[in-house]
Amino acid sequence: MGASSACYDGGMGFFDETEALLRDWCDGLLRRQTPDGAFDCPACGLLHGRCGDAVLPLLTMAERSGEERYRQAALAVAGWTRHVDAPDGAWTNELDPGSWKGTTVFGAIAFAHALEWHGHLLDEATRAAWRARLRRAGEFVAATFDTEYGNINYAAAGSYGLALLGRLLDEPAFAARGRELAHGVLAFFTPANQLLHGEGRPSGTRSTKGCYPVDLGYNVEESLPALLSYARLTGDERVHEVAADSLAAHMGFMLPDGGWDNSWGTRNYKWSYWGSRTSDGCQPALLQLAARRPLFATAAWRNLRLLRACTHDGLLHGGPHLASAGAPPCVHHTFCHAKALAEALRFADEPIEFDLARTLWREHTSGVVAYPDIATMTAAFGPWRATVTGYDWLYRQGVHHATGGALSLLWHQELGLITAASLARYTLVEAHNMQPNPDGEDICLTPRVELLGEDGWYTNLHSLTSALRSAQHPDGVELQADALLVDAQEQPPAGGAVSVCLSYRLGRDRFTVTARPSSLRAVEWALVLPIVSPSGEALRVVSPTRVEIDKPGGTLVIEANVPIARQPSKRSRVFSPVGGFEAVPLVMDGDGVSAVSCTLSRA
Repeated sequence: MGASSACYDGGMGFFDETEALLRDWCDGLLRRQTPDGAFDCPACGLLHGRCGDAVLPLLTMAERSGEERYRQAALAVAGWTRHVDAPDGAWTNELDPGSWKGTTVFGAIAFAHALEWHGHLLDEATRAAWRARLRRAGEFVAATFDTEYGNINYAAAGSYGLALLGRLLDEPAFAARGRELAHGVLAFFTPANQLLHGEGRPSGTRSTKGCYPVDLGYNVEESLPALLSYARLTGDERVHEVAADSLAAHMGFMLPDGGWDNSWGTRNYKWSYWGSRTSDGCQPALLQLAARRPLFATAAWRNLRLLRACTHDGLLHGGPHLASAGAPPCVHHTFCHAKALAEALRFADEPIEFDLARTLWREHTSGVVAYPDIATMTAAFGPWRATVTGYDWLYRQGVHHATGGALSLLWHQELGLITAASLARYTLVEAHNMQPNPDGEDICLTPRVELLGEDGWYTNLHSLTSALRSAQHPDGVELQADALLVDAQEQPPAGGAVSVCLSYRLGRDRFTVTARPSSLRAVEWALVLPIVSPSGEALRVVSPTRVEIDKPGGTLVIEANVPIARQPSKRSRVFSPVGGFEAVPLVMDGDGVSAVSCTLSRA
């Protein structure tokens, strides 16, 4: 990450980059706008019902550029949204009249901001029509939303949406209901780690381990930004204090390149490295706090540059490697995240100090940080950053995010991302909000121990009873986990239960993972270590037990105490939409061996 000297007067380097990326995205949307105003989706083959959210970024670009084409595009997509109007004033998530209505609040916020900031670009008839439509949407939200409606992101967004509509439409009842929602959300912060919970139902349920339903992506890109915006609009210091402290706690999961480590979240199935697939973005929340906490400005800029790196042909791709994998992008990412950039530009006149050279939380932390509320630990030593999780709160039964003592993420300060978790099996939990796997091949990217029998796939990734512990050594730190090898129904193999002890050791110049099963069987067991690596990185098999991968920051060396093979695939790299990564899945056969160890280092 290149350094930058401190920049005052609104940090124009950051805001220049923000406006340039917003223009790129708006141009990408215009190239895909249909004659009736919606946007073709290259990935999903359908028209997304939330296309109308783009009205805010398009009018923002019309204002800043003076170009009529953006204004006309905004009017066209606003007109198209009549197709998702429901009789009760809501706007449906899809063209299907029976589809989810909670996303009404996000469209309403976009239209309200468009009126508030750019209403002078519209004629009086249009402004009146939008106000009438917003009033009906506000009535739906006020009557329907509470802390048990959907996930907690709806109550959080509802608090801001209603406060905003209350002011715009001079409707005190909306503002009062917004305050009730905001203060209701204050009960949804975990006791030990101050993480916002409620991303799963029923929200009051805790897992067997006492964990809460938490999703990092939704929290940092949607819920906490909404709460902070509510507090800023209303002057509510209590909500501001809680939300600001929580966002600071979540920052322990931001990586040095601006990526978000949601390798463990309840809605990990929508994880894109820069955030989450259908939420808005973290910049507005970070900028609201940046004047008093300058490190948040650095985080906003790092994430912005990651968004730029994941943009191709005017569309934000759902992770770093979709383009190299030949996977088409979902247009949903672009029109949602463009709203956040439009809002970010509103901070250009605030006294924010931008400095890319500052070190983020996870860069300067050393040792182990425990997150008991999500049964997860992060570790840092030398150039390595690791996340290990035993998180047992599943969003849907049988759909497993990383758990079972898995190494859900590994980062090296020079080589970048080394491993990153996907779902155990890729499942379209939200079919209209997730894109299909482009080639139909589903190979899990989470490092794991697995036992392949004739009767199924048994792995620690299905084990919800795993236990984590840590140890400090003079030359590093170690995370350990005990887990069972079970199938997706959490059942053991026919021959009886098999447990495994996993060790992850971070040293000054190497990272070592060791797997030691409790018993050996005639059936084959293996340590599988998918290494994040896009197509184009050179891979060399130096010997049966040594593999090297050339990365921009140097050469990654993988050495094992047994021969290293590659998991069969029809591609040179396997790909997962979760995270948006390509990888080389390396397999170390442990049959007849008491333990398998694999060491990673930089050549």
